[in-house]
Amino acid sequence: MPHEYRTGSVPRAMAFLRSLAVGRLGQAGRDSIAEGLRHHGRDMTRPPAALGFT
Repeated sequence: MPHEYRTGSVPRAMAFLRSLAVGRLGQAGRDSIAEGLRHHGRDMTRPPAALGFT
């Protein structure tokens, strides 16, 4: 049975993580949230470091 990622709690969890990232970028003083999301999306080690998980 394939996993369905568009239902259940997965979309809510992903929305929470995106909201957390956007808020953190704003706190960090980013002028452009879109640019900050692109920057962090290019390297999977950047988001955890920016959130203080490393």
